[in-house]
Amino acid sequence: MFLYSFILVSNKLYHKYCQNEVRKVNLTKVKGNTFFIKGGTNTGIYVFEDNTALMIDPGLCGSRPRRVNKVLDENNIQVRYIINTHGHDDHYGACNQFKEYYKDVCIMSSEYDKLYIENPELFSKYIVGGKSNVFMDNILKNKMLDDIKIDKSIEVGKIELNNEMFDIIEFQGHTPGSIAVLTKDNVIFVGDLLIGDEILSKYDFLFLYDIQEQINSLEKLKNIDFEYLVLGHGKQVISKEDSYKLIEKHLNALKKYLYQIRELLVEPKSLEILLKNIINNNNLSNNYKEYHFFKSSLVSVISYLVDLEEIGYILENGELLYYTKTK
Repeated sequence: MFLYSFILVSNKLYHKYCQNEVRKVNLTKVKGNTFFIKGGTNTGIYVFEDNTALMIDPGLCGSRPRRVNKVLDENNIQVRYIINTHGHDDHYGACNQFKEYYKDVCIMSSEYDKLYIENPELFSKYIVGGKSNVFMDNILKNKMLDDIKIDKSIEVGKIELNNEMFDIIEFQGHTPGSIAVLTKDNVIFVGDLLIGDEILSKYDFLFLYDIQEQINSLEKLKNIDFEYLVLGHGKQVISKEDSYKLIEKHLNALKKYLYQIRELLVEPKSLEILLKNIINNNNLSNNYKEYHFFKSSLVSVISYLVDLEEIGYILENGELLYYTKTK
């Protein structure tokens, strides 16, 4: 999402959401049997006739899962299934805590993101671009992520759980294996395909793996029949009508950075100098982790423009420089 960690780009913003989580955890009805629990990462709950439930994106490990369990217990709800929309730990991190509480729960994800969920060290290596180091590990490493196992890889299409059907929709872009879940109540949980307007207005350089796939996924969402949309990160449930506006804001944020990068590369620049310009020109807050997130997403933007044959490169005195091709 042109550049964000959902995994949020701003630690300050994430801590603000976490503080809100601590105050109260509520089970909020969206429609029919479909609910969600607000948090730094919103957690979906679909309740079956027998009062068991499908959980979508359990969120981070820590104290929140215990509060979620308390709310579910108060409503006599037992979690039977967990679907992770993608392999970032702010979405799947609490899987083991829920597995400990609900012994028979079946944990699911796409086949691709299963690799990152079961091997969390791969994300640090991917972000750093090689073997990780203590600077990154001190920020990202969490023993509670160790030994999370995906019980079942799910395919795109219809899936039957407890005699009810759900649609699993492929939304690549944020990660190669990102998926969404559409319930029979016409409520869709989109993970990190979109973020709330209140976040996007402040942090619009989002964390993306594949720019073209992100664009494709945003366009695909326009044509999906749903009534309500639940974001991975955002305060409000989004109506179908309002989703069009939010999609356009995401596309416009992408266009903004694509334009900046094309303009900046009129004069050849290294990736590091280009990143410095992007960070400074847009007043992007950053630390060691966020710098690497921005860099990873910038590489994705460069790859997108290379695929469009808009960017070339030169090697000059041992330095790799990118430039915008003249038409």
